[in-house]
Amino acid sequence: MARSKIRLLSTAAVCLCAGLSLVSCASTAQPSKVVYTPAELLAEAEHRVMNSRPGEIIVPYQVTPELLDQARDLTRYIRSEYDAAQALIDAVTNKNQFGIEYQATATAPADETVLRGYGNCLALTSVFIGLARGIGLEVYYIDASDRVNDIRREEQIIVDSGHIAAVTRTERGWTMVDFAGELPNYRTFRVIDDLTVLAHYYNNRGYEIIDSANQASEEVPWDQVRRSFDIATKVRPDFSLAHNNLGVLNAQAGNSDAAERAYRSAIRSDPDFAAPYHNLGNLKLSEGDLDAALEAYDEAIRIKTKNPYLHYHRGLALYQRGDLEEAVLAFERAISLKRDYVEPRNVLAQVYDKLGRPEDAARVRKSVRSLLSQHQ
Repeated sequence: MARSKIRLLSTAAVCLCAGLSLVSCASTAQPSKVVYTPAELLAEAEHRVMNSRPGEIIVPYQVTPELLDQARDLTRYIRSEYDAAQALIDAVTNKNQFGIEYQATATAPADETVLRGYGNCLALTSVFIGLARGIGLEVYYIDASDRVNDIRREEQIIVDSGHIAAVTRTERGWTMVDFAGELPNYRTFRVIDDLTVLAHYYNNRGYEIIDSANQASEEVPWDQVRRSFDIATKVRPDFSLAHNNLGVLNAQAGNSDAAERAYRSAIRSDPDFAAPYHNLGNLKLSEGDLDAALEAYDEAIRIKTKNPYLHYHRGLALYQRGDLEEAVLAFERAISLKRDYVEPRNVLAQVYDKLGRPEDAARVRKSVRSLLSQHQ
């Protein structure tokens, strides 16, 4: 049986519309410094990325003086901080003002996002934060990936997308700012510091380089991808998403030892992040170490129970180990989570053959033919 070569990349990019919502602040301990001026962030990042080239390090939320003048004009006669924040949010997406539209793979600094007229959640949030800080509002980034998350398959890569939003403290208390229409899901939130935001920026850019090349049917410039992920880990050495993604690159290059080290670095940085366990399981599966693969898959499932690809890969390991009844349950679980998922159905039919259940095998193969006919 062919072994799985699908691997999981992790990014932060989903969003759509905007709004404000009052919420309470989580008690999670924060770094000693959370907010950096653009000059401070640039200096600190260049210090951490010691071999950076001129202009290579950017500040996601830096806005031009002209944009700041527009923000001041919009809020000049507004006396309430809350109302000023709402005015800026409206301006970000209002076609008669900045008019920025959502596009999933469009990570860019704030001034470029305004010029383009489109951006993802990180880009839209950065425009708002740059403008809001520029007029004196207290505003922070938050990582909302535990509330807004998407897993999808693109070619031989599974993309695990998270979400970045913002929070501002006004006379009404803590106020959530979300460009994804997810405000009802928030009751608490986790503020992240600006260095972590910069790590998210370069991690996203690495993925988007891959996506852009694939969309254009061009060769992926893997050296640029690796550089983006590497900058993310240097800016934030504990940034688990980029460690995971470096593991994916190493695995694709055939360097299993380096891939495993990267996955384990991601796990040490965030033991509750499912993707590196999943990828480590896939790596061990490809090496034929089925017990280690299943141990990693079980850890991933503990964290993320509704990932169909994870249950499918666990089923493959069980099948190869000869645990056929358990493999059936894993494949059935994958199918229940993604009804149009063909791969687990194909292998499930093989398992039914081995179990002496020809009627079930025939039923599953019929469902495969039906699904394939729908996509012709």
